[in-house]
Amino acid sequence: MMSLLIVCQFLLLATAQCIIAQDFVRSELPTPLIRPWEMLYGADGYLWISESGGVVARVHPESGEKQIVFTAKDYSWGDSSERHPYCHRPNIAAGTLGLALHPDFPTAGSNFIYYVYSSNHGSSSAPMTRFKIVRLTWDAASKSVVDAVDLVKGLPSGYDHPGGRLLAIRQAGKDFLYYAAGDGGLSDDNDPGCYPAPAVNPNTYAQDPAYANGKFHRFTIDGGIPDDNPIPGNSMFTRGHRNPQGLVYNSVGNVLYGIEHGDRTDDEINVLEPGMNYGWKDVRGHSADDNYPGEAAFVRDYKPHPLIANDALKDPLWSWCAAPQPTTDKYLDWCTVAPSDGVYYASDAIPGWKNSLLVVTLKDGVDTDKEVYQFALSPDGRSILPGTSERPNPRRYFSGDQDTNGRLRDIAVSPDGMKIYLINNGGASTDKITVYTYAGPTGVGDHSPEESLEVYPNPVSDQLTVRADQYMEYLGIYDLLGREIVNGVGVNTITVDMHDVSQGSYVVRARFAGGVVRNRSLVKQ
Repeated sequence: MMSLLIVCQFLLLATAQCIIAQDFVRSELPTPLIRPWEMLYGADGYLWISESGGVVARVHPESGEKQIVFTAKDYSWGDSSERHPYCHRPNIAAGTLGLALHPDFPTAGSNFIYYVYSSNHGSSSAPMTRFKIVRLTWDAASKSVVDAVDLVKGLPSGYDHPGGRLLAIRQAGKDFLYYAAGDGGLSDDNDPGCYPAPAVNPNTYAQDPAYANGKFHRFTIDGGIPDDNPIPGNSMFTRGHRNPQGLVYNSVGNVLYGIEHGDRTDDEINVLEPGMNYGWKDVRGHSADDNYPGEAAFVRDYKPHPLIANDALKDPLWSWCAAPQPTTDKYLDWCTVAPSDGVYYASDAIPGWKNSLLVVTLKDGVDTDKEVYQFALSPDGRSILPGTSERPNPRRYFSGDQDTNGRLRDIAVSPDGMKIYLINNGGASTDKITVYTYAGPTGVGDHSPEESLEVYPNPVSDQLTVRADQYMEYLGIYDLLGREIVNGVGVNTITVDMHDVSQGSYVVRARFAGGVVRNRSLVKQ
């Protein structure tokens, strides 16, 4: 199934932004998947994917041919006896989670795959489901896994928010494993009929270095604890996280990013720095927004942990839904986007994307879509460049295909930067690999922008189409007071829903290459 994406859909709101700013060819690989979690583009030229049931698969990125290279014999779905003592959950969280490749993979001596899944760390009579990190040895000649060694055992599970992302990277000549552990708590303290007191909710452990919950952990590449971790003998790297499902390394700037789900507000992207406290569950999002009861007092009275040098609260790089706590219990009404993993984009292939963070989301809500966010970063990678009405930052992609693409669990990029690979975990008819191949801006030709800009029907009552034979670098619709009511970039054809726009006169403004600007009058009836 292939289609050239040249249409940009809008919700006509004061804050609406273009959700497709480049042109891509969409396709699907014929690869059957079962609840995939992680996807990597390996240096061996193959996609590596972790799947449900303790499975690691290797997939050809062009043909989609799939080889299951490992299935964990000790994989555990959890036991019905591990019931939650308060909230009546059927059993403990379990699953197949993070996957990573050695920084020198698949070179001999470094031909290692690192892998996270749940297993029984107790006994048959007293089961205790926990996660562990296993190292697999890949033999390129036989195309098979020839060894499996447990590196880290006893990683927390809990009844929700497992986190689970894994990363293997080289920093300053040393190789490390980073692991994201969720807080393991079910919900907020005020959910009725669940926790009788905050102290028995595992998410309270996110602040306590003595517990693994709610932390990003750092290990040596062999599963040991680095000598320069914030607390000697402790794998904790950062604390104060809720449900971290993304872990990204910017190798150009040596910046590590953590991506996590908020509760009812404040999904976050964080720059992870050793020993820092990211606030959960006392601070949600930015410490100065005071959008949660008690947040301002916690920030004001914060005392650094005596065992952590230079301990301090750190605000997120980005926070979605920095809003007051919603009064509704309907999850789809909340403005959180449910971000999953991401990838650092370093290529020159797609204009405007170099030095960007690409993040996928899971949630199709009232005001949210399952899509890809592109964040243009500052040169050092530690801040997000300011956006403008003509060039918003972030930009949003592929939500027009969200019903087909499903809940976007992970993203990978081809070495040439031209192909974006997505995997979904539910939310569509099948779990699959979706591929977007960059095709460049379309419609650049010899026609004059003056003659090619069409706005129809005019007057309009419901659906408006704006079309140009040439590529529009920017398009905006303004009322007669000069207020921008919608904007977009990098398109040729745009369909705008005008149902909720008031009757009156408007101006459609398009800017083309060379700074050429054309206006068209528009009447809404």
